[in-house]
Amino acid sequence: MAIGPQKVGDNTVSAETLRDNYVNVIKTALERARPGILVERADDCSSPGTISTDILTHLMFDTIVVADVTFPNPNVFYELGIRHACKPGTLLIRDKSSSDRTPFDISHQRYIEYDCTPKGIGELADRFRDYFAWFDKNAETPDNQLLQLARLIKYSFPQYGEKKAEKLMDAFGDFAVMMLQSPETFQAFLSPDATEQDKQQLMFKLLGSNPEMAKQMFRIAMTPN
Repeated sequence: MAIGPQKVGDNTVSAETLRDNYVNVIKTALERARPGILVERADDCSSPGTISTDILTHLMFDTIVVADVTFPNPNVFYELGIRHACKPGTLLIRDKSSSDRTPFDISHQRYIEYDCTPKGIGELADRFRDYFAWFDKNAETPDNQLLQLARLIKYSFPQYGEKKAEKLMDAFGDFAVMMLQSPETFQAFLSPDATEQDKQQLMFKLLGSNPEMAKQMFRIAMTPN
Protein backbone atom coordinates (compact mmCIF):
# COMPACT_ATOMS: atom_id res chain seq x y z
CA MET A 1 0.00 0.00 0.00
CA ALA A 2 0.98 3.64 -0.29
CA ILE A 3 3.09 4.69 2.70
CA GLY A 4 3.68 8.38 1.92
CA PRO A 5 1.26 11.32 1.66
CA GLN A 6 -1.32 10.87 -1.13
CA LYS A 7 -3.01 13.68 -3.06
CA VAL A 8 -6.75 13.11 -3.45
CA GLY A 9 -8.36 15.96 -5.38
CA ASP A 10 -7.75 19.09 -3.33
CA ASN A 11 -7.02 17.09 -0.19
CA THR A 12 -3.98 15.21 1.03
CA VAL A 13 -4.06 11.96 2.97
CA SER A 14 -1.12 11.96 5.36
CA ALA A 15 1.35 9.17 5.91
CA GLU A 16 0.16 9.02 9.53
CA THR A 17 -3.43 8.40 8.42
CA LEU A 18 -2.33 5.64 6.07
CA ARG A 19 -0.26 4.06 8.84
CA ASP A 20 -3.23 4.24 11.18
CA ASN A 21 -5.49 2.55 8.58
CA TYR A 22 -2.90 -0.18 8.16
CA VAL A 23 -2.33 -0.88 11.86
CA ASN A 24 -5.87 -0.45 13.17
CA VAL A 25 -7.94 -1.66 10.21
CA ILE A 26 -6.09 -3.86 7.70
CA LYS A 27 -3.58 -5.55 10.00
CA THR A 28 -6.16 -5.97 12.76
CA ALA A 29 -8.62 -7.58 10.33
CA LEU A 30 -5.93 -9.95 9.01
CA GLU A 31 -4.93 -11.02 12.52
CA ARG A 32 -8.57 -11.63 13.42
CA ALA A 33 -9.08 -13.67 10.27
CA ARG A 34 -6.02 -15.83 10.90
CA PRO A 35 -4.59 -15.63 14.44
CA GLY A 36 -0.82 -15.99 14.49
CA ILE A 37 -0.33 -14.67 10.96
CA LEU A 38 2.77 -12.49 10.46
CA VAL A 39 1.77 -9.21 8.77
CA GLU A 40 4.38 -6.78 7.41
CA ARG A 41 4.09 -3.61 5.36
CA ALA A 42 6.75 -2.38 2.91
CA ASP A 43 8.19 0.18 5.34
CA ASP A 44 8.67 -2.56 7.93
CA CYS A 45 11.47 -3.96 5.78
CA SER A 46 12.73 -1.02 3.71
CA SER A 47 13.14 2.75 3.72
CA PRO A 48 10.46 4.92 2.06
CA GLY A 49 10.85 5.48 -1.67
CA THR A 50 12.96 2.38 -2.34
CA ILE A 51 12.22 -1.15 -3.42
CA SER A 52 14.81 -3.29 -1.73
CA THR A 53 15.81 -6.92 -2.02
CA ASP A 54 13.75 -7.57 1.12
CA ILE A 55 10.56 -6.31 -0.53
CA LEU A 56 11.24 -8.23 -3.74
CA THR A 57 11.86 -11.38 -1.71
CA HIS A 58 8.55 -10.92 0.10
CA LEU A 59 6.75 -10.43 -3.22
CA MET A 60 8.32 -13.57 -4.66
CA PHE A 61 7.90 -15.92 -1.72
CA ASP A 62 5.21 -14.79 0.74
CA THR A 63 2.14 -17.01 0.89
CA ILE A 64 -0.29 -14.08 0.73
CA VAL A 65 0.19 -10.51 -0.50
CA VAL A 66 -2.51 -7.92 0.21
CA ALA A 67 -2.44 -4.90 -2.10
CA ASP A 68 -4.41 -1.78 -1.14
CA VAL A 69 -5.28 -0.16 -4.49
CA THR A 70 -7.18 2.78 -2.99
CA PHE A 71 -4.78 5.32 -4.50
CA PRO A 72 -3.16 5.40 -7.98
CA ASN A 73 0.29 4.93 -6.48
CA PRO A 74 3.05 3.86 -8.96
CA ASN A 75 5.01 1.88 -6.36
CA VAL A 76 1.94 -0.11 -5.33
CA PHE A 77 1.05 -1.05 -8.90
CA TYR A 78 4.64 -1.85 -9.83
CA GLU A 79 4.95 -4.19 -6.85
CA LEU A 80 1.51 -5.67 -7.59
CA GLY A 81 2.66 -6.45 -11.13
CA ILE A 82 5.78 -8.17 -9.83
CA ARG A 83 3.68 -10.28 -7.47
CA HIS A 84 1.18 -11.23 -10.19
CA ALA A 85 4.06 -12.54 -12.30
CA CYS A 86 5.50 -14.58 -9.43
CA LYS A 87 2.72 -16.70 -7.93
CA PRO A 88 -0.94 -16.85 -6.84
CA GLY A 89 -2.06 -15.62 -3.44
CA THR A 90 -2.71 -11.93 -4.05
CA LEU A 91 -5.68 -10.12 -2.54
CA LEU A 92 -6.76 -6.62 -3.58
CA ILE A 93 -8.50 -4.28 -1.16
CA ARG A 94 -9.84 -0.74 -1.46
CA ASP A 95 -11.10 1.93 0.93
CA LYS A 96 -14.80 2.35 0.16
CA SER A 97 -14.71 6.06 1.02
CA SER A 98 -12.18 6.92 -1.70
CA SER A 99 -13.41 8.86 -4.74
CA ASP A 100 -10.54 7.62 -6.93
CA ARG A 101 -11.50 5.07 -9.55
CA THR A 102 -9.73 1.73 -9.76
CA PRO A 103 -7.34 1.77 -12.75
CA PHE A 104 -8.64 -0.02 -15.85
CA ASP A 105 -5.88 -2.66 -15.90
CA ILE A 106 -7.03 -4.12 -12.57
CA SER A 107 -10.66 -2.94 -12.52
CA HIS A 108 -11.80 -6.41 -13.65
CA GLN A 109 -9.93 -8.09 -10.78
CA ARG A 110 -11.95 -8.97 -7.70
CA TYR A 111 -11.24 -6.73 -4.75
CA ILE A 112 -12.62 -6.18 -1.27
CA GLU A 113 -13.94 -2.79 -0.25
CA TYR A 114 -13.55 -1.87 3.42
CA ASP A 115 -14.70 0.77 5.89
CA CYS A 116 -12.40 2.28 8.50
CA THR A 117 -14.95 1.72 11.28
CA PRO A 118 -15.28 -0.90 14.04
CA LYS A 119 -18.03 -2.61 12.04
CA GLY A 120 -15.97 -2.33 8.88
CA ILE A 121 -13.00 -4.04 10.55
CA GLY A 122 -15.19 -7.00 11.49
CA GLU A 123 -16.60 -7.25 7.97
CA LEU A 124 -13.12 -7.04 6.46
CA ALA A 125 -11.93 -9.82 8.79
CA ASP A 126 -14.84 -11.99 7.60
CA ARG A 127 -13.90 -11.39 3.96
CA PHE A 128 -10.26 -12.18 4.68
CA ARG A 129 -11.33 -15.37 6.47
CA ASP A 130 -13.39 -16.46 3.46
CA TYR A 131 -10.46 -15.80 1.15
CA PHE A 132 -8.01 -17.74 3.32
CA ALA A 133 -10.40 -20.72 3.36
CA TRP A 134 -10.63 -20.62 -0.44
CA PHE A 135 -6.88 -20.18 -0.91
CA ASP A 136 -6.07 -23.09 1.42
CA LYS A 137 -7.96 -25.35 -1.01
CA ASN A 138 -6.80 -23.68 -4.23
CA ALA A 139 -3.24 -22.55 -3.53
CA GLU A 140 -2.01 -23.42 -7.04
CA THR A 141 -4.94 -21.88 -8.94
CA PRO A 142 -3.99 -18.76 -10.97
CA ASP A 143 -5.70 -15.71 -9.49
CA ASN A 144 -4.77 -13.05 -12.04
CA GLN A 145 -4.94 -12.63 -15.81
CA LEU A 146 -1.20 -13.07 -16.37
CA LEU A 147 -0.98 -16.44 -14.62
CA GLN A 148 -4.26 -17.56 -16.20
CA LEU A 149 -2.90 -16.79 -19.67
CA ALA A 150 0.44 -18.43 -18.86
CA ARG A 151 -1.37 -21.64 -17.90
CA LEU A 152 -3.58 -21.48 -21.01
CA ILE A 153 -0.72 -21.08 -23.49
CA LYS A 154 1.66 -23.22 -21.41
CA TYR A 155 4.16 -20.38 -21.03
CA SER A 156 7.23 -21.22 -18.96
CA PHE A 157 8.70 -18.41 -16.89
CA PRO A 158 12.54 -18.29 -16.67
CA GLN A 159 13.93 -20.74 -14.15
CA TYR A 160 17.34 -19.35 -13.29
CA GLY A 161 19.89 -21.93 -12.23
CA GLU A 162 17.88 -25.02 -13.14
CA LYS A 163 19.64 -25.73 -16.44
CA LYS A 164 23.02 -25.50 -14.74
CA ALA A 165 21.83 -27.79 -11.96
CA GLU A 166 20.58 -30.33 -14.51
CA LYS A 167 23.91 -30.25 -16.35
CA LEU A 168 25.79 -30.71 -13.09
CA MET A 169 23.61 -33.70 -12.21
CA ASP A 170 24.31 -35.24 -15.63
CA ALA A 171 28.05 -34.61 -15.26
CA PHE A 172 28.18 -36.10 -11.77
CA GLY A 173 26.16 -39.04 -13.05
CA ASP A 174 28.78 -39.64 -15.72
CA PHE A 175 31.50 -39.25 -13.10
CA ALA A 176 29.79 -41.83 -10.86
CA VAL A 177 29.70 -44.30 -13.75
CA MET A 178 33.38 -43.68 -14.38
CA MET A 179 34.07 -44.25 -10.68
CA LEU A 180 32.23 -47.58 -10.76
CA GLN A 181 34.29 -48.64 -13.77
CA SER A 182 37.37 -48.35 -11.56
CA PRO A 183 36.60 -50.67 -8.61
CA GLU A 184 39.93 -50.06 -6.87
CA THR A 185 39.46 -46.29 -6.93
CA PHE A 186 35.83 -46.65 -5.83
CA GLN A 187 36.76 -48.86 -2.85
CA ALA A 188 39.58 -46.52 -1.87
CA PHE A 189 37.19 -43.55 -2.03
CA LEU A 190 34.70 -45.30 0.30
CA SER A 191 37.35 -46.48 2.72
CA PRO A 192 36.68 -45.26 6.29
CA ASP A 193 40.39 -44.49 6.56
CA ALA A 194 40.33 -42.12 3.57
CA THR A 195 40.71 -38.46 4.50
CA GLU A 196 39.08 -35.59 2.57
CA GLN A 197 42.47 -34.87 1.02
CA ASP A 198 42.78 -38.54 -0.06
CA LYS A 199 39.32 -38.38 -1.68
CA GLN A 200 40.17 -35.17 -3.53
CA GLN A 201 43.38 -36.73 -4.85
CA LEU A 202 41.44 -39.78 -6.04
CA MET A 203 38.91 -37.55 -7.83
CA PHE A 204 41.67 -35.52 -9.52
CA LYS A 205 43.45 -38.72 -10.53
CA LEU A 206 40.26 -40.14 -12.04
CA LEU A 207 39.44 -36.90 -13.84
CA GLY A 208 43.04 -36.74 -15.06
CA SER A 209 42.47 -40.03 -16.84
CA ASN A 210 39.52 -38.49 -18.68
CA PRO A 211 40.39 -34.90 -19.73
CA GLU A 212 37.08 -34.41 -21.59
CA MET A 213 35.10 -35.17 -18.44
CA ALA A 214 37.29 -32.79 -16.44
CA LYS A 215 36.79 -29.96 -18.99
CA GLN A 216 33.03 -30.56 -19.06
CA MET A 217 32.68 -30.30 -15.27
CA PHE A 218 34.93 -27.23 -15.17
CA ARG A 219 32.88 -25.47 -17.89
CA ILE A 220 29.61 -26.15 -16.02
CA ALA A 221 31.03 -24.96 -12.73
CA MET A 222 32.19 -21.69 -14.33
CA THR A 223 28.88 -21.03 -16.16
CA PRO A 224 26.74 -18.25 -14.58
CA ASN A 225 23.30 -19.34 -13.33
